[in-house]
Amino acid sequence: MKNTIDKKQGFTLIELLMVIAIIGILAGILIPTVGAVRKQANIAASKSQLSNYVTAIQMFKGEYGYYPFVTSNADVSYDLSSKSTDFIKTLSGRDPSSNNAKVTFGGNRRQIGFHSFSESEFEWDDATDAASATQLSDRFNNTNLIIVIDGDGDGQITVPKTSGTGTKTLKQDVTAYVTKDAVLDAPDYYLYD
Repeated sequence: MKNTIDKKQGFTLIELLMVIAIIGILAGILIPTVGAVRKQANIAASKSQLSNYVTAIQMFKGEYGYYPFVTSNADVSYDLSSKSTDFIKTLSGRDPSSNNAKVTFGGNRRQIGFHSFSESEFEWDDATDAASATQLSDRFNNTNLIIVIDGDGDGQITVPKTSGTGTKTLKQDVTAYVTKDAVLDAPDYYLYD
């Protein structure tokens, strides 16, 4: 009779270390890719948000016959980093600082809601809650949102170039762009790309 010893098969230490090394290499390749995809998704969502603002301004003009925020016969670059509350009041017909009470503001005398602002369009930090959020921002929490409106009625607006320095002229009535914020590591992007 022959004595047989059952050997249990398992991984050796070298094999286990090789598998861990391969997983580490794959993770090193995939993690930056996921970050880049997330950044592009945030840019796309933010451009959609800006496009909705442009549409709301065009609807305002369609209703009243003039653009909001235009006070002279010149193109207007409306900076939302300092004028978010006025922008919200004008395009929603509501005051965000007083429980969304209806208001007549910025020429919106009929209190028409051209745009309904959602929570995702506001700047957030640990001290902000939904009831007190009044500063508009993009998906990177960047508040440097600029709306450009054709104030002189010539059908053209002057905007910054998307690459390099200087300006260029577009045959549009309204557009928007965002300037980068180095502190937040938020990129700049343009609706007219």
